[in-house]
Amino acid sequence: MMQIESKDMMNETFTLDRNRYRDFTYRVDLLKKTKGVEAPYLVEYDTVLDTFEVTLLHKSYDLNFVMGELT
Repeated sequence: MMQIESKDMMNETFTLDRNRYRDFTYRVDLLKKTKGVEAPYLVEYDTVLDTFEVTLLHKSYDLNFVMGELT
């Protein structure tokens, strides 16, 4: 099995609607409070489409990790 080093992975960027973004930020906060895991990210808000473009800054984290880690 090949292991991928975090330096070889890219930051994940994804677009969320308002409800999914609210859920995402809730889960990022909960991850920090319950597991001590920080998942830093940048966000750009599109006022026309009312969407949020989020880029996770930790290269070994992805949306599935953040959204699924607590379930």
